[in-house]
Amino acid sequence: MAKQAQDLYTQDMLDKPKRGRPRKPEAKTDAQRAREYRARQRALRRASYSRAL
Repeated sequence: MAKQAQDLYTQDMLDKPKRGRPRKPEAKTDAQRAREYRARQRALRRASYSRAL
């Protein structure tokens, strides 16, 4: 019985084990992480401006 092509997380019985920590299904790309970081920084800057006024 083979696994489906879209299934990236289930191991086959005959595959040799992969090295390292397994990927999470909800893992983010570097671009997604950077976009969220920039949004947080923007929000912090806006909050500090509104307090200063």
